[in-house]
Amino acid sequence: MERFVFLFVFTLILVLLDVYFYQIIKKYRKIKWTKVLFILYWSFTFIAVVNFLIYSFNIETGYYFRTILFNFIIGNFISKVVALPFILVDDLRRLIIKLYNLFWKVKRAKKLDINNITRSKFLSLSASIAYGLPMASLTYGIISNNIYDYRVRKKNIFLKRLPKEFDGIKVCQISDIHIGSLRNRKAVMGGIEMIINEKPDIIFFTGDLVNDKADELKNWGDALSKIKAPLGVHSILGNHDYGEYTSWDNGDKKNNNFSNILKAHKEFGWNLMMNQNDKIIVDNESINLIGVENWSLRFQTYGDLSKAYKGLDKDEFKLLLSHNPSHWNKEVIKSYKDIDLTLSGHTHGLQYGIEVGDFRWSPSKLAYEQWADLYKIENQYIYVNRGFGFLGYQGRVGILPEITILNLKSS
Repeated sequence: MERFVFLFVFTLILVLLDVYFYQIIKKYRKIKWTKVLFILYWSFTFIAVVNFLIYSFNIETGYYFRTILFNFIIGNFISKVVALPFILVDDLRRLIIKLYNLFWKVKRAKKLDINNITRSKFLSLSASIAYGLPMASLTYGIISNNIYDYRVRKKNIFLKRLPKEFDGIKVCQISDIHIGSLRNRKAVMGGIEMIINEKPDIIFFTGDLVNDKADELKNWGDALSKIKAPLGVHSILGNHDYGEYTSWDNGDKKNNNFSNILKAHKEFGWNLMMNQNDKIIVDNESINLIGVENWSLRFQTYGDLSKAYKGLDKDEFKLLLSHNPSHWNKEVIKSYKDIDLTLSGHTHGLQYGIEVGDFRWSPSKLAYEQWADLYKIENQYIYVNRGFGFLGYQGRVGILPEITILNLKSS
């Protein structure tokens, strides 16, 4: 129900934006050659409404058709949101002039020239450029094949309570494989080889193995089974692993799908943790590993940290695997201050943003306080992986697919 309400509100906002922007361009509608452009303009509105109806009536269209719709919708939305401030400024200017003329009964104020362009035209031109840049960059993100441009990101993390026996341990984190989206097998195998070549001591997978269905894993078993490490591969579930975002003929099919996803982890040789804890042992010393199911503020929550925490000593080092980084901000740092390091994914960095040196920005920042890379509050750390795969938008701009290597140091 929450997803239905969200999609309804989102679609309504899109339609209202389209109607608002149309007020600006409709003066050109009588020009013959622009008729095609007007049809194209309203086609985006039509696509948004069709997408809403498909979801509302649970019409099965297949992943790629849904993805194409999503790409059109998100491109239109981002572009209009970026251009909106310029249009609002111009409308505010015109409103002030109208009110001034209305109440003071004076002649219309002289328009301000900027390089022989009236401000109204200047703002319209600025809005057009602002609209075009996101659309152009989103298109580039698709045709550039950045979705397979895997990057190894390395960080040293100094942890006060890390046992000396674990000093220098090499941790690899991968997240959000979304295997149903991946089609370039050669490129994916290259990414897996990059993981193996790093020779990590231990590997953590932080959820979203599939988009929706276990069938997506067909013919991928051998490839994913290659992901191995001396201290094992330990995994958790993400929100997409429960089959909540697709339609099922009946509950049994959904349950069987979920069971098959759980079996897949076992077949790959991965230690799937579902609201439980375990110990990682090196030279008779150990650290505590906690793995929770998906936790969420907005959608289905299966994660139970209190259950997963049971039996642990507060004075011992703890590493938590939790798919959604909001969990860290809303619960972990408030009620579990003895959890030293949390690994999460989920955000993908929205697959869109800017990263130059230490500077990074993405619209994902508007939804998540911790959305990519390493964060610290007091003595607690969280690392948010940018995702190995992709979902919805079949591209990446600025925020590239990630293989994380963390070198844990005793401080």
